[in-house]
Amino acid sequence: MDYKNIGGIQSGRLVLGCMRIADKPIENTERLVRLALDSGINTFDHADIYGGGACEEIYGKIISSNPGIRERMVLQTKCGIRGGWYDLSCDHIIESVNGSLKRLNTDYLDILLLHRPDTLMRPDDIAKAFDVLEKSGKVRVFGVSNFSAAQIDYLQSALNQRIAINQLQMSAAYCPIIESGIVVNTGTPTDNSYGILEYCRQHDITIQTYGTVQCSFTDENGYFYNGAFFTDHAKKKYFALNFMLDGLAQKYNTTPEAVAVNWILHHPAGMQAIVGTTLNKHLSLYKDCCDIPLTDYEWYKIYESANHRIP
Repeated sequence: MDYKNIGGIQSGRLVLGCMRIADKPIENTERLVRLALDSGINTFDHADIYGGGACEEIYGKIISSNPGIRERMVLQTKCGIRGGWYDLSCDHIIESVNGSLKRLNTDYLDILLLHRPDTLMRPDDIAKAFDVLEKSGKVRVFGVSNFSAAQIDYLQSALNQRIAINQLQMSAAYCPIIESGIVVNTGTPTDNSYGILEYCRQHDITIQTYGTVQCSFTDENGYFYNGAFFTDHAKKKYFALNFMLDGLAQKYNTTPEAVAVNWILHHPAGMQAIVGTTLNKHLSLYKDCCDIPLTDYEWYKIYESANHRIP
């Protein structure tokens, strides 16, 4: 496993997402956590809204029943999404962190992310919350999720802490932060992701990708699919991508899943990739993701095979 130094924290480049564990037996999740740690995966991504807090509670019980395991973990959580609205007020941020700490059964968070940009956010108010949380030792590193370059600049201007992370959706099938830079000056419509990749690289902000092996589309029968592009339902739509990943997996004696994650890790931005699996057998498919010697040419062929245009 490769690691990144993020604000003094050694965080694995493969991160385990914890959004879908609320309805799983705690024994299953405990085995998954142990496999992750034994595989070198030390960073676990939570949010206060995942399972209505139940996902954090499950980890809290695992930490309580396994002395010493907390010291091996990098615990990350997010806050700011409420029922149908966003709240990045000082009081809510502090209240959210205290709630997460209680549910996770820990005295500190390694990383806190603001889950979504709040158009009503007041940077001075957020700065006050961050100062309180840092001085009390409750949060070590701060970051954001789904923020644009302008929003990061606006927030950073008021903070005493450096924004170290921006969590963004990205996979081989869905990568506007990549695509918007490739189609510059071609007349191709792009979304507002333009420039966020370069901005994060310039300011040494680690991009964490979520939806790392995901795609979404409406098929010929009008069925909307949202899930991994490896599944049977997606294989027709992403036949070329899966064919390419299968071929490279054979070449490098690994799995297509590992190649798909390596496609993200190969980028010189030095990203981290979040995978949200809940099963040991699925997590094992990614174990070689940091070790594949993918070439730049192969990187572009994966990109092209996922129906992205290269001008």
